[in-house]
Amino acid sequence: MVLLVSMLFGIQALCSWAASPPAGEAPTALLSPTCDDTAVKEAADLALRQINADRTEGYILSLSRIFSVREHPQEITGSVFYLILDVVDTECHVLSKKLWKNCTARPAHATVRILFSYLISERSFT
Repeated sequence: MVLLVSMLFGIQALCSWAASPPAGEAPTALLSPTCDDTAVKEAADLALRQINADRTEGYILSLSRIFSVREHPQEITGSVFYLILDVVDTECHVLSKKLWKNCTARPAHATVRILFSYLISERSFT
């Protein structure tokens, strides 16, 4: 019994030691790129394409503006973008499968404005 307990503690110690992050590296800070940066615009475009592809009812959403963006650089996978997008309905139904850029936004009095957050990896669009 003592042998079994000591073996379990030994395995746990080895597993926790093997999974420990390197002590010398500091966590990377979030960057604040400008909303008109090319990489930010590409991330917003991909985010809207993914969101519209997943929708099954209603109208295609179009980008009104990029409200806020934060970038978290990653060593291996590129950057992760935290986006807050302001989107509006368009005249195109989601079943048409058109790109959001090819649809005209509804007039301001007839549209729904949505402000939402989206997380996307730079690896998705490179």
